[in-house]
Amino acid sequence: MEIQPRSFGDSLGDVVANLGKVWRPLLGPAIIASVVMGMLTIFAFETTDSFAIFELVLDNPEALEFMSDDELVDTLVRLGTGIMLVSLVSTVVYGFIYLTAARAVGKAHAIGNDAPVVGAAIRLFPIWLITTIMVGIAVIAGLFLLIIPGIWLAIMFNMYTPVIAVEGKSPMAALRRSFELVKGYFWETVGFLLIVGLIGGAAGQLFQLVAIPLFVTGEASFAFGLAFAIGVVGQGLIMAAIAVGTTTWYLNLRARTDGPYLVEMSD
Repeated sequence: MEIQPRSFGDSLGDVVANLGKVWRPLLGPAIIASVVMGMLTIFAFETTDSFAIFELVLDNPEALEFMSDDELVDTLVRLGTGIMLVSLVSTVVYGFIYLTAARAVGKAHAIGNDAPVVGAAIRLFPIWLITTIMVGIAVIAGLFLLIIPGIWLAIMFNMYTPVIAVEGKSPMAALRRSFELVKGYFWETVGFLLIVGLIGGAAGQLFQLVAIPLFVTGEASFAFGLAFAIGVVGQGLIMAAIAVGTTTWYLNLRARTDGPYLVEMSD
């Protein structure tokens, strides 16, 4: 299938079209990965006693004032450890979902390629992780330089995941390729990613609205559990949808940069 350069508005419409093409292969992996993330999140907070700390802060914040310095430091260390573990889990799950979504979109446009989507995502994950660490270091360093360079780098390198998933590039090659694709289309890329992110965020809030009637009727504990369960599943689906949106823009940038082309994914 030939990919032609598309306008900004047409690309937004293409996101919906691509979601219609890939939702079936994405649904299962996104839900399973999200459930795993939810279970590991609970485990991380339980093992670090973070739930008790949250409860203490919400129900009895005055108790913190009576803690000794050692107790306060220990509490903060345990809470920080829990948050760090959850962040690591989220990064792993996000990477898997993102790679799966990007690979699925590429495969939907590819000709004569039957490579398994999930298997490819797992195989490419180490490359994605190394590249993510490199981008994180570069962006953090840029943020220390008056913030603006970090934001600029985050946008210029934003296409590295679909580049890895579709083109099979190495970490450095993926970053160079992302830079090449976004160069000249920086503000359009910012606008596109912002719109996709805002829509995804709004969808995430809608998932949580299901539990509001239960809170009103007084079933707080059940409502919290329901909201958490819905949030976990919803988060995975939303991450997959946002990844489809980003990959759709990657396909457009590739067509604009290289000219019309036939998608040929790496094995």
